[in-house]
Amino acid sequence: MITPDQFHVNEAWIAVRINEEFLFVQDEPYDIYVLIDAASCYVLGHVLSRVVDEAPQEKDVRDLFQAAFRAKNQWANILMLTGNSSSDDVFRRQAEQEGLSVKIVNLSDLEPILGPLKESFASDFMKRST
Repeated sequence: MITPDQFHVNEAWIAVRINEEFLFVQDEPYDIYVLIDAASCYVLGHVLSRVVDEAPQEKDVRDLFQAAFRAKNQWANILMLTGNSSSDDVFRRQAEQEGLSVKIVNLSDLEPILGPLKESFASDFMKRST
């Protein structure tokens, strides 16, 4: 298991799809990807991606990373990805452009960090959007 206390703030970021079910915007299905600080569990930002596109747009991911940098005033050292998403390549390319090393981890190992966020998102946001 990977837990927040294994990191210093801004040491590692996690990029992951947060929704279990599609979010519908004007009857089109979308996924929501978030960028999270592993130590503080702070959500640095998010991008929406049309499901038919299979991955977020490069520009949206670049903007997400730039917003995270502006919020933290530094880059993380590591970007963690789950390796089981078509979006990973987009996040990997952007991380490498910014000098972050990329680490693939099992989604289940991130449960201590992502579990509360996913639960809150599912119960608060998704229920209101239906």
